Amino acid sequence: MNIIELLKKKAVEIEVKQNNVFTYSVEKQQQYLKKFPEPKNLIERSYFQYKCQMKLYGRPLSFLLNILALPLFIWYFLRTPEECASEINDTDFNAVFFADGKPENILPDELISKYNRLIVVEEKNSYYTKKDKRYVAELWKKYPFSWLFLLKCLIKIRYYSYEIHVNNPKGIIVCNEYSFTSSMLTDYCHSKGIENINVMHGEKVYYMMDSFFSFDSCYVWHKHYIDLFVKLRAAQDQFIIAIPRALRFSKTLSVRKKYDYVFYLGSEHGTQLEIIINYLEDMTKNENSIAVRPHPRYTNFKELKLLIDSVVIEDINAVSIEESIMQTRNVVSLFSTVLNQAYNNGVDIVIDDITDKKKYEKLKKVDYMMLCVEHKLLSQCKSKCNRGEENELKN
Repeated sequence: MNIIELLKKKAVEIEVKQNNVFTYSVEKQQQYLKKFPEPKNLIERSYFQYKCQMKLYGRPLSFLLNILALPLFIWYFLRTPEECASEINDTDFNAVFFADGKPENILPDELISKYNRLIVVEEKNSYYTKKDKRYVAELWKKYPFSWLFLLKCLIKIRYYSYEIHVNNPKGIIVCNEYSFTSSMLTDYCHSKGIENINVMHGEKVYYMMDSFFSFDSCYVWHKHYIDLFVKLRAAQDQFIIAIPRALRFSKTLSVRKKYDYVFYLGSEHGTQLEIIINYLEDMTKNENSIAVRPHPRYTNFKELKLLIDSVVIEDINAVSIEESIMQTRNVVSLFSTVLNQAYNNGVDIVIDDITDKKKYEKLKKVDYMMLCVEHKLLSQCKSKCNRGEENELKN
């Protein structure tokens, strides 16, 4: 693992540990966002988003990260520009998709039609020209002491520069509205005559990690998210509503209903996991067929198996998420994209108001879309499920 991958890993760990979505005051975020003037340009948009994220981290942590970034920034800035002329791709691709582990079906059909010769990039390579160096130098002049900001901008520019040099695309597609480099990269792309395009890939709530961003186009799943991002002061003229195949798949799957409820676990463990399983076990006593689907990264399988009696543990390796959703009558979770997937495929959604009542109450304050559509609460679901036709098929 190189130093950049290590920094990314640590940043994710910090974000999970802080859990600011549920702990940071919405009122404080609103007040902080009001302090910023209207951004003068795309670079300023990126810097304002950076300031918002450092506010979420808190002064001690943001100061430490900034100090650690200084030697790395200087080292990357001074490195001799790399040569990769021999790697130029002969294939005529018109767009690059930085997948970062996300499936290609997260891209809406409208975007695939526009960029029908698409290359999906998982491994990121670097390139750095003298022109790139001058671009970064201008950023350094403007923000001479914001070394974390400069480091991340420089790293992203090197990734973009490589793909532009090797593949000569007309557009670059990312899932990066949360990155404070986004608007700067839109400006960088414009300097190359290229579009910078963003695709929504996960659930969003009011959280200023996603503030101020601007792309040439930003594809979202519902008007609710446009209103949400505009409240967070993202540029208003970038949004396009489009539902990707990752969210709408009922017409391509024929799956028999198997369960009344499937609970989709997140990072719950310890007491929280016990509360969930005990509640679900009680529900099975009323002739409800119930399964839990472990989270591939966060669930402790040994802990889960010790708590389970009559509830089924769904095999995440044998059953795809799409099949899982279509074979249950009710999808249950607190805060997950799976609820949005169920909503878009006509499967009833149930929001967990049992496991962590404080988190559930916080969701009411952060513009959580699933609370704005038809739903049930887990506390209302102990009675026998109304199954309708016993052997119904979803076509």
